[in-house]
Order: sequence, then structure tokens, then C-alpha cells
Amino acid sequence: MGRFDIDKTYKEGCSVSWHSLYMDLVYEFEASLPGEYIDEDTIRDKFTNSDGSGLVDKLKSVLGFDISGIAGTDDAERFDMFKVLKLLFYIEKYGDPKTKVVSDNYRVQITDILAKPRLSNVPSEYTPFSVYGEHFGKLYAAIKSAVVDANEREVRLEEINAYWEYVTDKVFDYVINDSALEHPEDALKELDRIHRFLKEKVLDKLKNHDVIHLSKPEKVLPAFFNLLACHRLLCNENDRIRLNYEICLTLPPDTGYIEIFKKYENCEAKWGFLTLIKERLQDKNEDPGAELALALISYGKDIDDDDIKHYLYAADKAKTVASWIEKYKGADFSNGISLDMLVIIMQELINNKKNGDKVSNDYYGYNNKYRSLMTAVKNPQKADAVVLQAWIKKLENRTAINFGAFNLIQKKREIETTIYEIKSIIYSYRNLDDLEFVNSVICHFVARSITSRDLAMDIGCRFAEKVVHNLNGELKAKLKFHMWSEGINVLDMFREFLVDRRDIENCVAEEVARQINEFYEKDDGIIGSGMRVDFEVYVSEKYCRDFLLIYFLDKSNDTLTYQQFYEVCSDANAERMKSLGLEKFVKTE
Repeated sequence: MGRFDIDKTYKEGCSVSWHSLYMDLVYEFEASLPGEYIDEDTIRDKFTNSDGSGLVDKLKSVLGFDISGIAGTDDAERFDMFKVLKLLFYIEKYGDPKTKVVSDNYRVQITDILAKPRLSNVPSEYTPFSVYGEHFGKLYAAIKSAVVDANEREVRLEEINAYWEYVTDKVFDYVINDSALEHPEDALKELDRIHRFLKEKVLDKLKNHDVIHLSKPEKVLPAFFNLLACHRLLCNENDRIRLNYEICLTLPPDTGYIEIFKKYENCEAKWGFLTLIKERLQDKNEDPGAELALALISYGKDIDDDDIKHYLYAADKAKTVASWIEKYKGADFSNGISLDMLVIIMQELINNKKNGDKVSNDYYGYNNKYRSLMTAVKNPQKADAVVLQAWIKKLENRTAINFGAFNLIQKKREIETTIYEIKSIIYSYRNLDDLEFVNSVICHFVARSITSRDLAMDIGCRFAEKVVHNLNGELKAKLKFHMWSEGINVLDMFREFLVDRRDIENCVAEEVARQINEFYEKDDGIIGSGMRVDFEVYVSEKYCRDFLLIYFLDKSNDTLTYQQFYEVCSDANAERMKSLGLEKFVKTE
């Protein structure tokens, strides 16, 4: 056991010189390989050298992680630095080159892998296969064991990620719901509005910042744990962005097919139904249900004899693809599957079998860039996570297209890509407190943007009803609410009520009602007065934002007119936002 093993703790007076680290590794080398020797200079070269290939050099140049600078001169921090470096040494600098493996002990360029976030880098719950997942998993577990609040940090990041997933799912409501499918033009306008807002008001303001160096790093171990934890999240985002650009949408079917497809969406198919489909393909039965399914699968066209083998293959593999939907989407197909989903799965299988669709999988060290989607079907146990993710996206696309939402799913994918790019920037902050703060600012804007104007108006009507409920006597029946065009941003207040984690809508309604009651009770000859309400919206359990509502009350016509709604940012928060690259989100007027 060495002095700088990950489970060791610093003790006062313990030597924390580079020499002590080098000799620790020299002794371990000679103990593990009796009769063989290594000198200190050889070990030193593994950490820092003239060509920049040492671990300390690469952490700084490749990952922007200046471990020596973070540790500084503090002995306890230097001790922790050596613990991290020793772990990395045994992964990247010790053992056989991977290209010339003669034992189970081979080197893995972990710093280069961490510099290129891809799903192949990390373990996945959706597939047992991951190129570098085992190496990353061991490193992650080791660092996690040495960070006291690692579990809490994971929870904080998971909550952030879960909220973004919720936002992404909400956007899908504009694609597949009754209202969107009945009024696609209106839904497309909303999606356009959301996309413009996210791109112009959020993403474009975040770009062109060296985020890694904006955020002040924490201590060595928590800072490196943050890097690894965020890497897991970035792997997902980077592959999602790439897939959205690579996966082409199938052209939409005619309106007649769409209407028929919708008609049968609630029909259930037992898994034994696949046998009937296969028999019908081989003219072994005349089952009308199988005939209907095949008509839907083929988009109402005759099936060429040459294509029958592809249809049979799709019927054989449909349950495999369905199992991925169960894992990714939390579905349960144990007792059967909806007919529309079965049709969609078979359509995708047939399309991929015939056309050999591929996606890029450019993880570090992989030269055969493109992977066929059919590799996952043929060998699910060895399926790459990125290929499975591509399958899920293609199934989502075809679902939307079959329901007549071609333009909507196209715009939704653009929004998704923008969201993934925003998340990637947020996850690049190295200090978790800074990351949380930046996220609280950004996700607040994003959450507001996905709330439609119609929904905001509905919330406004509900708010007015709550105000009226708290009014005195005759006022309940005669007070009217009005909003001129210059007060239109009050709609954002109603959107804020939807974002709030507490009961601020009721509180504001009660305060407005109190002010109105008080104004009407005064007999001072004043018939009109401007009013204001200051309040806080909690966007998370930890962060809140301050707002100001201004309205005008007129006794002569019993009208409340909304005038303005502002966010009020404290000087401290404004300065922090500027220091973290969010200066374009700070209004100075």
C-alpha cells in the first residue's frame, strides 16, 4: 500500500514533495516486479516533460485543469493532488500500450478520453457495452470515495439535469398532442417563438466565453470530481447534438394515410400477433388484422416480393427494438404493444435493413467513424449507447411524421439541439456552486420561454380571479383588468408563476387585493394611483429571483391596468453574473 493511495488521508508533517510521489511509485514498481528496476527520472517524465505529454501537462493543456495551480502550496491539497495523479498514472502511464497488449494491464489515454465527451466513454444503463465505461467507472468510483459530499453533489447535478429533461419533454407537447395535431400552424408558431428565444436570447449570449477559466475551481478532489460528474452529462449532450444533425427525417405520408393511422392508435397488439403477420407475409393465412397491420407498415402500398424478407426480419426483431423503448422511455410492453408503435418499429427496421443507415461514433481512438444502426439489432449485448439513442430518435421522428407532424418534429429537433448546446456550456463550469448559479439564471429564461402565450393568458385569468376573490364587497363584481401593449411583458409574470416552486401566485394576488381594498377605502379624493408589488420567485430550493409588478388603479372606471413587470437584480448577483460570463443577461438601465 502506497503513501498516496486514494483512501489515504493527509497527516501533519507528511512529506508532500514531488520526490515523495515519485519514490512511492518507484517502490511499488519494484515490489510488483521483483528483479526489475525503474529510476526516479523515468517516473518524473510521466508527470511533466518537455514535450507536454506528462499527466500534469495534459491535465492543463487538454482538460484546462491546472491541478498544480489548484493545489497551490497547501500541504493537504498537495497530498490530494498526488492521490489524483497516482490514480491517473496507473490508468494512462502504466502497463502495455493498447496497440501492443501482451497482458490484461494496458494503458488507456484517460485525459484524452475526458477531453472528448462521448457516450462510449461512460457506463450506460441502456447497454452493458461501453468502450471506456469500465475505466471511467473505476476512476469515478475512486474519486467519489475520497470526496465527502460526493453524493450530495451527484444529487445537485441530477436535479439540474432532470429539470432540463423535463423542459425538453415539454417541448414535445407542441408536437404530439391533440391541440398541436389539430392546429399545426399555431403549434409551429409557438415552436418558432421558442427556438428564436432560446437561440437569440440565451445561446447567443452564452457563446464566446472560456467558461472553464471563468469559474473559480474548488479544492483538488471536489474540483476533479465535478469534472468527472459533468463529463458524464456532457457525453450525453454532445452525442445528442451530433445525432440531431445526422439523422434525416423521412418524408411525410399523404393525409389519407395519416387519418387512418390515427384511427388505429389505441388498438392493442399481443406479441403473438407478430406470428400472424409473418404467416400473412408467407400467404399462410388471411387474417384481416395482419392484413391491416401490413397495410399500415407499407404506407398502403403493395409489398414487393424482394421486400418480404425485410418485413419478416422486422417481425423477428420488433421485440428487441421495443425493449429499448422500455428502457429509454419507461414503457411496459410485457403484455403487448400498441398497434401504432408496432407499426412504427417495423417501419424503421425495414427502412434500416434496406438502406443501411449509419451514424457517426467518433469517440477517442476510434478510426472506423460510422456505425450501422443494424449492428445494435444483430448484437444487442454489444450495442453502442449512441446507436441505441439514434434508434430512439428515429422512432420518435417516425411517430411524429405518421401523425402528420413532420414540420413540428423538424422544428422540435432544432430546439432540442439548441437546448443541448446550452446545457453543454452550463456543464462546463468547474465550480459546482457557480454551475448551479448559472443554471438557475439560464433555466429560468428557458422555462419561461416554453410557456405559450395562450397558457400565460390562461394563468393571467386565473390570477385575476384570485385577486377578485380577495376583494371586499361590491368590488368583486365591478373591478376590471386591462393590459395595454406596453404592459405585455406582464405575461412573463404569469409565466413566472408556473416556474415558481412555492405559492407566490396566491401571495401576489392577496397583496394586490389588499392594496386595492385599501385604496378604495380611502376617502381622499384621489381617483387614480400607480401601485407596485415586490415579490420573489423560487426557481429552485436554493435560488430565488426578485420581481416588481407595476399597475395603475382607476376608481373612475374601476379598472386595474397592468403597466410593467421587471426583474430586480441585486448588485451582488449582477456582479456575479458578469464575472461568470452572463453580462448580457444583466440589464443596466
